Amino acid sequence: MNIINIAFTHLFAKAPKYTFGEQVAIKSNCDHKQWATEQVTGLRLDYDSNDSWNYTVFFDYPQGFCEDFIEEDLAAIDELLRSKQ
Repeated sequence: MNIINIAFTHLFAKAPKYTFGEQVAIKSNCDHKQWATEQVTGLRLDYDSNDSWNYTVFFDYPQGFCEDFIEEDLAAIDELLRSKQ
C-alpha cells in the first residue's frame, strides 16, 4: 500500500482526532452496545471553520453509503469497548 502524506498549512488548524481507515463508533441516543461502528474514509475542514474537522464515514451495508459527521458525533472504538464493560 502506498503512503500519502498531506500537510495542512492553516495557522489554527489542529490535527484531526480520527484518521483515514480508523474504525469509529457513531454516537446515538440508544444504548452504547447498539452504536454503529464504521470506517473513516475522508476528512474535511470547512472554509468557515478553522479548527473543526468533518469526517466522512463509510457504512458497510449491502448498498454501502457515506455520511459526514462532526467530531462530537463520533467515539473511538476503545471508548465504546470501555462503555460496554
